[in-house]
Amino acid sequence: MNAAETVFVEIGVSRASMEKIAAAAGVTRGAIYWHFANKQELLGAIIQRVHGIHDAVIARAFEGGAEPLRSVLDWALEVIELFATDDHTRKVYKIIVTRCEYVGEMQEALVWQQEMRETMDANFRRAFEAAEADGHLGAGWTACAASMTLRCFMSGMLDNWLRYEFDASLAVTLRAALNCLVASFRCDVAAAQREGVPRPQSA
Repeated sequence: MNAAETVFVEIGVSRASMEKIAAAAGVTRGAIYWHFANKQELLGAIIQRVHGIHDAVIARAFEGGAEPLRSVLDWALEVIELFATDDHTRKVYKIIVTRCEYVGEMQEALVWQQEMRETMDANFRRAFEAAEADGHLGAGWTACAASMTLRCFMSGMLDNWLRYEFDASLAVTLRAALNCLVASFRCDVAAAQREGVPRPQSA
């Protein structure tokens, strides 16, 4: 599976073959077929390995009973940390976003990407709706607008990171930007600062 990740990143899913993956892994093609029926099944296993990591992140952030905006921030910060430190996460997302044609047998990769987006949207929406119901959203923000803004920030940030090989040190700037964005959602800046979310600084 590690060798397949590397091959998919280097030449793309469509150009990769079980022979090339076997050579990269230092095993025979038959050894791979013993575990995986085809390239699609192997890609699915790679995706599921990272999917399990993200399920754990979601559970920690959104199922622990934390204040809604704190949950959103915790989730987003941990995603940034995963991209900065976990090689499997970066490779799998790079494969899905930039190395995979969503046609034929590879449409399963698109389904997985859509499921991840729907899960993110649902968790964001519930969190911001709860914050709105509690009167915690700042003036001018609605649950819908805040959820869409954060989703666009996260999606754009991760897409650029994958496409343009940003250095991991960029994570420091991204964390600061994320903290400022979530702080702007709050109606009580003092409360945000007490929870460790810095107030956005003027230019």
